[in-house]
Amino acid sequence: MIFSAERFDRSCVFYCILFCVIFMAARTSADQSIPTENARISAGAQVFSKSCLPCHGSNSPAALDLTDPIALRRRATTAAQIVRDGLMPPWLPSESGAPLKHSRTLSAIDRAALLEWLDQNAPGKILAVEVPPLPPQMCVMTVRVAEDWPVGADPGMTLRSFAIAQDPTMNPEGPKFFKAIEFVADAPGVVHGISFLWDELGYAARLDASNPAPGYDAVGDIGLQVSGSGGGVSRLSTIWRLPKGYAMKIPTTAVLVAEVHAEGRGKVESPAGTVCFVGPDFPFKLVHPIAISPSRPATIAAACEAVSISIRAGSRVQSIDIFAKDVKGQLQCVLNIPKWNERLGEPWMFDPPLALNAGTELIVQSTLNADAVKTPLDAHAAAMSQPMIVVLVADKDANLIREK
Repeated sequence: MIFSAERFDRSCVFYCILFCVIFMAARTSADQSIPTENARISAGAQVFSKSCLPCHGSNSPAALDLTDPIALRRRATTAAQIVRDGLMPPWLPSESGAPLKHSRTLSAIDRAALLEWLDQNAPGKILAVEVPPLPPQMCVMTVRVAEDWPVGADPGMTLRSFAIAQDPTMNPEGPKFFKAIEFVADAPGVVHGISFLWDELGYAARLDASNPAPGYDAVGDIGLQVSGSGGGVSRLSTIWRLPKGYAMKIPTTAVLVAEVHAEGRGKVESPAGTVCFVGPDFPFKLVHPIAISPSRPATIAAACEAVSISIRAGSRVQSIDIFAKDVKGQLQCVLNIPKWNERLGEPWMFDPPLALNAGTELIVQSTLNADAVKTPLDAHAAAMSQPMIVVLVADKDANLIREK
């Protein structure tokens, strides 16, 4: 059959229109299927996205990305057993203490849904959950930590402290303030945690200068300041953020000390990374540290609000309890950790801030694990058997800082 040019042109137009109609219909169908597919995500997968992926997403702070369905299904049986054993989600404090922000505890319903889904080999889709980084323009101070310190391949916790001098031109108008700290690791997962403090006496710089290797091989505590008194981050919580209305001060001439805890993972790796101190929202109250230990309780001088708590304790410690004892002798549980794990320790935030009256005594009680009880104590082991706790508080009647 022979077509004329006119009929050929009309045929082309017809088929082009038909193609466009089919394409648009298919696209509309696909667009409409998106919420349908999301609606089919099982309850267990939703719990997994909410409670697991913040640590096991892409660029995972725990260095185990489970967003890949193949990798997840390969580990589903193991993951289910870890959840049953109570090892995951890794949440150390029990619910008997004061309420804490960003709790990863699972309700009985959520735990059952997650286990059912994992036992079925994690079928279907999951929703990826990413924690967006803080905007870099919000940083009032950015530093590099743990540069040129190679962490060995052998497993086992190790620590090293670094004294980081401020840029003398950074605070030309006096001290600055921050509300949050963000740590971005070069190799996620190597660093278990970093505790910060501000050394205004120059001890850290002298210790660093006396050690030929980067940093110095000791805990970061300097003078009367305790490691963690300047905040802290962990591989599970790479962003440490004070509640709205609170901030800390960067002293004008102080040296920042970063106590870095890391662990070998079968190869030599760098724990280096970038730390950003984020400026506050005005107005705010200043927070300051109170350090306590089993041998050193502390009495609150003026009514205050506790906003954050952090712990440093070694592997010999089994349990940690922190109590607030009021003037009448009544005890309130502030924090209870039945089974301490130094690999999962992190700073915690009270939600809401915990009110403490004047005269309240903060008390720490701890126990050692079975292996530690059998082992004679040398000086180092004795020190690591004493958990050190830092509570960051703001005086209740403190004046608000309103201007930059």
